[in-house]
Amino acid sequence: MKQRRLMIAALIAMLAILSLVLSGCYVAPEDISTGRQGGDSLNFPEYNPATAPPTDVPAQTATDVPVVSVFTSAPTDNGVINLPTGAINNWTTIAPINTPLANATAGSVTAPPTATPSPTPQGSLKLGSKGTEVRQVQQKLKDLGFLKGSVDGDFGEATEKAVKAFQKQYGLTVDGKVGTETLSKLASARQTAKPDITPTPKPTATPSYANIYLRLGNSGSQVRQMQNRLIALGYLTGSATGEFDAATEAGVIAFQKRNVSYADGVAGPETLKALYSSSAKKASSPAAIIGKSLREGDQGDAVRMLQQRLKALGYYSGNVDGDFGSGTVNAVKSFQRQNNLTADGVAGSGTLSRLFASGAKAYNAPSPTPRPTPTRKPTATPRVTPTPIPDNIYVLVTVAPNNEYATLRRGMYGTPVQRMQEELKKQNFYTGVTDGYFGEGTENAVKSFQRVNGLFVDGVAGPATLRVLYEGDFPYGS
Repeated sequence: MKQRRLMIAALIAMLAILSLVLSGCYVAPEDISTGRQGGDSLNFPEYNPATAPPTDVPAQTATDVPVVSVFTSAPTDNGVINLPTGAINNWTTIAPINTPLANATAGSVTAPPTATPSPTPQGSLKLGSKGTEVRQVQQKLKDLGFLKGSVDGDFGEATEKAVKAFQKQYGLTVDGKVGTETLSKLASARQTAKPDITPTPKPTATPSYANIYLRLGNSGSQVRQMQNRLIALGYLTGSATGEFDAATEAGVIAFQKRNVSYADGVAGPETLKALYSSSAKKASSPAAIIGKSLREGDQGDAVRMLQQRLKALGYYSGNVDGDFGSGTVNAVKSFQRQNNLTADGVAGSGTLSRLFASGAKAYNAPSPTPRPTPTRKPTATPRVTPTPIPDNIYVLVTVAPNNEYATLRRGMYGTPVQRMQEELKKQNFYTGVTDGYFGEGTENAVKSFQRVNGLFVDGVAGPATLRVLYEGDFPYGS
């Protein structure tokens, strides 16, 4: 009970103190007519800008009121509060709180402008640069699919390559440097297509030609491929047949003479390697025609080449004009007769193959019929050493220059023929006299040797035949 009374008394005391405090803070309302507060005893002079300031008001200094901005014009009633700053006609203007800064007139308080970051200079990020900016560029390039490496903040060669690919894709200057334009395009790029980055091709293994020997009589895809290459290099003309005939052999020999150390007509590893290399030398003119059939009425380079070969062998005496006329027909027939072919005047594959072979027979005009010798009384005649065959129908042959094998055929005589006869006799192919004269017996021996050794059987001892004869059947061919 006593405690309750004490609480009531304390409450009454607090109320009394509060009323005394509030009574001291009371301000009487302003009298509208006088502009003064009621009940006051202080008289403040009225301010008139057109008159001098009252003498009983002390002059204010510039430090009495903080100056925000100064106007020299009189105050207005547009919601801006104007305060005197000491001088009569100088006013301090304070914009209302709810007035936007954008609407304040000149001289009002405005916020300082926000500094705009300057763009990165052109080429500031390049090969060798490092840091956060490089990492950001790498991440963007990786997101777009241009960078395959790691995002490590190190501007290396992979990053430079990615930058160049990006610049190329978007039509920028391809310099590998990340400047203003590249940064701007990176920021706006939304790549969806695959970047234009060409992969590095894998090196192609060099083909091996070991144990490959293409020779006369072979056929197949390897022969056709070889013929196409010889045609491309100009050593043959026509179309590939896949048949290794005498005309193809002539093309191989012509190639070997310009590109390798041997010229035997056998396309071995060294010849094939040189043939398919990028450094293979081209021919100035073809050595033979393959895969064509030329006849009367045809024209062109193939006919011109046919005429040149017939002229070289003595069958053709007309103009080499590329026009297959009656003179060319007669020359072809004459060649066919002397080379045991069907004399139809058409230069087919068989005729062309024999024509450009090293063993092609040259023109041999028929001997005139001798007049009968009148019978005379026999008389003693001196003893004369017989000659196997009259010398006037044989042609002397010598060793070929540069120690190459010369082509030997019927109608020749000399040391190379005698040496061949001796070797044929040693190998039991020849039983006649080794007299150095290439007659019918020697020709038959050569044919037998060619037949046994899988060579083209024509009885002509060309480079391929002589190489096998003298060097044996070990891996040969250049």
